Amino acid sequence: MEPESVGERIPFFQTTPPETLDWILSFASEQVHSANTILAQPETWGRDVSFILSGWVVIGTQVKGHERTLDIFGQGSYFGVIAILDDYPPLSQAIALSDVQLLVFPAQRFLQLLLNDSQLQQRMLKLTTQQVRHLYRRLKSTYQSPQRQLMKTLVYLAENYGQTTDRGIEIFRFSDQTLAEMLHTETAIITDTLKNLVDQNLLTIPSHDSCFCLPQLKQLHHFSKQF
Repeated sequence: MEPESVGERIPFFQTTPPETLDWILSFASEQVHSANTILAQPETWGRDVSFILSGWVVIGTQVKGHERTLDIFGQGSYFGVIAILDDYPPLSQAIALSDVQLLVFPAQRFLQLLLNDSQLQQRMLKLTTQQVRHLYRRLKSTYQSPQRQLMKTLVYLAENYGQTTDRGIEIFRFSDQTLAEMLHTETAIITDTLKNLVDQNLLTIPSHDSCFCLPQLKQLHHFSKQF
């Protein structure tokens, strides 16, 4: 893969000089996985760090025998960093929601990269802090109605991972169950809320595409305040 393309798709590498990025890519591997593939599980966390070049990944865990969605990542995000920095064994797994293209770095190589480049250290710290801040906001918003939480989640995913088209911003068409697990609510509430958004022209679900289309993010954000 060309260094310029990686810089465009992954914020972590955006300001890295091409010659440096070319060297970095020499010890990374590209991987392509189909939907529903397990990308990392508890016993394999800490072996490598994966950046998402395209596609969608869900981070989930088992709670009392039930699968729970912790977070959803799209193009430009990454997973596996905390596992190589912390000896505590992760209890989660990463699963491809769609066809996924990854850029994968062996753990020791990636640690070496961070140790040798203070700018990349700062960038990784900033991006990881943003991930933690997002998780904190989600936890803080649990007192809000599931309808409002769903709308805020759709806005977040669109702003951070969506693709701008002439129809609006498109994101992956997540199943009602995945969204319900993520927000700890009932699937029926997700189904009814999505239908309401369609009726309000704040969401379109093309029958021939596996995507949600959000034509008016600001209006969606304001509409969420009614719940």
